[in-house]
Amino acid sequence: MSFVDNLSRNIVGSSDAMMALRKSVMDVAEHNIPVLILGPSGSGKEVVAQSLADLSGRSGKLISVNCASIPKSLLEAELFGYEKGAFTGASKTHKGKFEQAHNGTLFLDEIGDMPLELQSKLLRALETKCFSPVGSSREIEVDFRLICATHKNLYKQVVLKNFRSDLFFRISAFPIRVPALKDRSGDIENLVYHLAQQLTLSGQSNMKFEIEGDALWLLKTFSWPGNVRQLRNVIECLIIRSGGQAINAIQVQQALREQNEQGLNDQGSPAQQALNAEESNRSPLDSVTDYRSFFVSNGKLMIAEHLKTVERKVVAAALVAAENDVELAAKMLHLSVSELFDKKQTLGL
Repeated sequence: MSFVDNLSRNIVGSSDAMMALRKSVMDVAEHNIPVLILGPSGSGKEVVAQSLADLSGRSGKLISVNCASIPKSLLEAELFGYEKGAFTGASKTHKGKFEQAHNGTLFLDEIGDMPLELQSKLLRALETKCFSPVGSSREIEVDFRLICATHKNLYKQVVLKNFRSDLFFRISAFPIRVPALKDRSGDIENLVYHLAQQLTLSGQSNMKFEIEGDALWLLKTFSWPGNVRQLRNVIECLIIRSGGQAINAIQVQQALREQNEQGLNDQGSPAQQALNAEESNRSPLDSVTDYRSFFVSNGKLMIAEHLKTVERKVVAAALVAAENDVELAAKMLHLSVSELFDKKQTLGL
């Protein structure tokens, strides 16, 4: 099987977004520059990282570290290793992920969650390809391909001073964006059958997979806020509950209802709803070009009410642009956080 065929089997979808994604992977795979994979949680960033490692031509393995799942106090030791006696409980020397990734690929998942104080040591290690294990003065040289991933807006984290700008530019030489599942709904049918086959081949389910047309339509029209990971979990649940029979619409409705009850629906933030509402409740001044004629024909204009409408729209837009991050939205609006909270309450956002 060719690299292209193998890539198509791993990164599933015929949408324009997925075709562009596969092209980006093929373009950069053999080049030894850092890759930053961006995309929402559950969208398949790990699959992209594995594909890049498989196509890199490097002899070593893909070594993965989830920076969000390891306690802050242990992350340095996990990345760089440690010497025996370096800290309480260090009964023997431990080889860290950096050293394990030698001649292979190091994948730092959720790098946006890395503690700020550890980022400077990471930057030095990436620039020099040398590092010292915890509790040691000796330096170890390594050679690996770096891939990072995050669901966060790293530029926003830089603005908020939660992420070093020099590290951001160091790891983002070649960004690849993985789309949300709702933005490629045409791929859902192929993904459903692909995931069902995966579950069968992996031994997680020994039941055959059949699905009725109405049931498949429900899966294709759901918003999937948890993306491919959520779809996979629902498929696995449906296969188990089907007892080897064809999955019907009632079973899918029940599974999706359970997702909604867990808060996994996608109704949008209050700010987004307010912004959408503004589009259908526009100010009479929005379409005016001859203001003199407007005032002559309309008499007094309630300027305070109009300004409140404009202010509400601006604040809502800032909150949406900041992904509902109040601290960042306040910076964008040149307000303090407390002032923005007051405005949100006053404007009903």
